[in-house]
Amino acid sequence: MDSPVDKEESRLTSICQVCGSDGALVHYGAVCCVSCKMFFRRNVQYDLNAHRCSFNEKCDININSRRACRYCRLQKCIAVNMQRELIRAPHCRRHQSQNKCLLVKPIESGANNRSLLTDDQWTRISNVINAYDTKSPVENIRHLLSTQLQQPAKIRLKKDKSIFIDILVSLYRSMLPFIESLPEYQDLSVNDRCELIDRNLSCVGAYNGIPIFRNAGVTLSSAFTCGFPSVYGSSLAEDSIRIAQRLEHDMTIIKLFMPVLLFSTTHHVNYSKSISKTDSSSIGDHNSVFFNSIHLFCIQNMYVEILFKYLIYRFGYETASLRFATLLKNFLDQSMCISRSGEVQEHKELMQSLVRQTETTLTLEADSMD
Repeated sequence: MDSPVDKEESRLTSICQVCGSDGALVHYGAVCCVSCKMFFRRNVQYDLNAHRCSFNEKCDININSRRACRYCRLQKCIAVNMQRELIRAPHCRRHQSQNKCLLVKPIESGANNRSLLTDDQWTRISNVINAYDTKSPVENIRHLLSTQLQQPAKIRLKKDKSIFIDILVSLYRSMLPFIESLPEYQDLSVNDRCELIDRNLSCVGAYNGIPIFRNAGVTLSSAFTCGFPSVYGSSLAEDSIRIAQRLEHDMTIIKLFMPVLLFSTTHHVNYSKSISKTDSSSIGDHNSVFFNSIHLFCIQNMYVEILFKYLIYRFGYETASLRFATLLKNFLDQSMCISRSGEVQEHKELMQSLVRQTETTLTLEADSMD
């Protein structure tokens, strides 16, 4: 005979109150999916007082991020009224028995081992995430799309291209204050800071555009479906969208990958040899060298180490290695598209404008300090 709990679980499906996924039932007193049900069942004995969230208990628990933070997910389970008392007694007794037999706690070798990262590295992670979120252009881009939707249909269609260019401007301009907030960037010479922006802004900004476009709802708008191919051409737009579909969805990983990409000597995997010396100077002389390339490598290696250790902390060594390799592969694929975008006049003019703006600002700052 079915227990009262089993009868309760036979109700109609709904939305999971914990992670928002479909096909939820009533489990342990709350509407949740099977994944969250099993999570609650396995972690019911988890000591919340002994383990804290790494990000101030502010993790957004959804279908994509629910595995990221056990603390916040369990807290949300409790908040939606999932009850320990409704878990069948034999399961609880089995866990209690196992806990009594554990005389020595083994040293963690991978996932959820916070000691993999030093306090300084955790601080850098927090600073990068905070800087990224603070400078995010998502709200401004949403405002641009909302303004367009308020206009008549005929006018909206005519403005798809111009709106998309406005979105690009907002995206790339938002990268500058984020980059400037990184202390390692501020420690570079004025020349090296200008070189970094000149060489890497296009690639780093384009990579950042994929998650920004997702979060702002750009990919669902006519400004994207019509404006993107109108600016860059159908072939480049299709290739970019195909690559973007494979991009990492975990925003924390993407945010930590940004400094790795920024502090690179170059992202130019392919560029036209037919550009004359005069023309190439207008878009950046990629044959020039940094004043201190070794120092730049050291900065990049520091952020690579932080990112990889964070991946191990989250997923264990094997999965971390695969995800890190996938990050690099997808970025290299996207870099080929970005190289082609350099031939697009609107894109070239936007990059030149931002580079000149940065150079002017840095020069004025340097002069004021003399």
